Amino acid sequence: MPSIINGLFSGRTGISSHGAAIAVVGDNISNANTTGYKAARSEFEDIVAGGQASGIVIGSGSQLASVSTIFQQGTLEFSGRPLDLAVDGNGFFVVEKDSQRFYTRAGNFKVDEEGFIINQNGLYVLGYPSGGTGGLERVNINTVSQDSVATVNSAITGNLNAAADDDGLAWPTVALNAAVPVVLPASTYADINAMSEYSNVVDVFDTLGAKHQISLFFDKTASNTWQVRAFAPSDDLDLSVPLLTGQPRQLTTLGGDAAAGTFTLDFDSAGQLITATSGSVKDLVIPWNNGSGSQTITLDLTNFTQYATASNVTAITQDGKGIGTVGNVNISKDGSIFALLSNGQAAVIGVMGLANFSNQEGLVRLGGTLLQQSPESGEPVIGRPESGTFGGIQSGSLELSTVDIANEFVKLITLQRGFQANSRIINTINSLLNEIVQLV
Repeated sequence: MPSIINGLFSGRTGISSHGAAIAVVGDNISNANTTGYKAARSEFEDIVAGGQASGIVIGSGSQLASVSTIFQQGTLEFSGRPLDLAVDGNGFFVVEKDSQRFYTRAGNFKVDEEGFIINQNGLYVLGYPSGGTGGLERVNINTVSQDSVATVNSAITGNLNAAADDDGLAWPTVALNAAVPVVLPASTYADINAMSEYSNVVDVFDTLGAKHQISLFFDKTASNTWQVRAFAPSDDLDLSVPLLTGQPRQLTTLGGDAAAGTFTLDFDSAGQLITATSGSVKDLVIPWNNGSGSQTITLDLTNFTQYATASNVTAITQDGKGIGTVGNVNISKDGSIFALLSNGQAAVIGVMGLANFSNQEGLVRLGGTLLQQSPESGEPVIGRPESGTFGGIQSGSLELSTVDIANEFVKLITLQRGFQANSRIINTINSLLNEIVQLV
């Protein structure tokens, strides 16, 4: 038969389980301001001892079955610091130490002396660097200067005024393989500009990262037909390099300016480019004289239109970066890491990596805002922000702790009452046992 002694054991286990639960509440409260911290919850279960009579089951108290982490989205606090990152949605940042990976929601990152992005404890933040292997690697913001910096492609979007007169000058041409420069009717940019209906400038970078300017001069030669000449300063060019078979046509002036290519743009009656007849894309082979050698740049003018409005350029894109020191770093919502260089250019360093698990509550808490994979959590699913089920990155923000102080104090009161009640059980049974002793 169950004995009154069972009550002592129940009180003892109740004190133990409630004491542990109070410790969990204390841990939550102490981490109320820990970045990325997720509040924990005590899970109680009852205890039933064996050897009891059939049909009569008296429990032996309670025990703490587990401490569950509640993975809910925390409030995002704006900080304005570019390397303060928060995951808005699912996912964990991936960090590494000694080839071992850990996971965290705390995105208060910084840059070490070598340029690597690290967390506050010196663990390397992993992502997908530009030019990397395609897997997660350490991200270094200084590697942007080691990537290819030369311009390979450039595209220009704009409109040419359909009301312009088609009295353009008959520009001379030069035969392929001509090693002798052909004299133009103008020798300076000012003269060439006066001969043209419209002009604009495109910045390009050679293989050494030096910036050059290619000037484009637009001249209407017939109804719905325009010729475009691309010039580069002869001071930047090796004029001893002859034109080779297969290279685009080039013109050279004796006065100091050289043209890098010639385009012909044919438009239909609706102002749209007739791509079948227009030479709107040219591979410009430019022999720079600064040691970078000849460079081929594909210049694309297929996005031009011809309407009866002022000639203008609305967009210029080119893939060169040039050499410059990293002045600042910005991270977009999709995790792309942009380096803003001192030369005014922007370059993509890479993309932040994220991980997710089928059972987040199975992750093991290590301290230092770090979590570790376990058999209960399952294997990590690696991906990029805003892809699949992954959330986006909020740069300049931190995810606050999910601890609700008011809720924790209410829990503390109820747990304190439970602890006191279990202590009273032991005192009461002790008094009853004393009464029994008095009967002897």
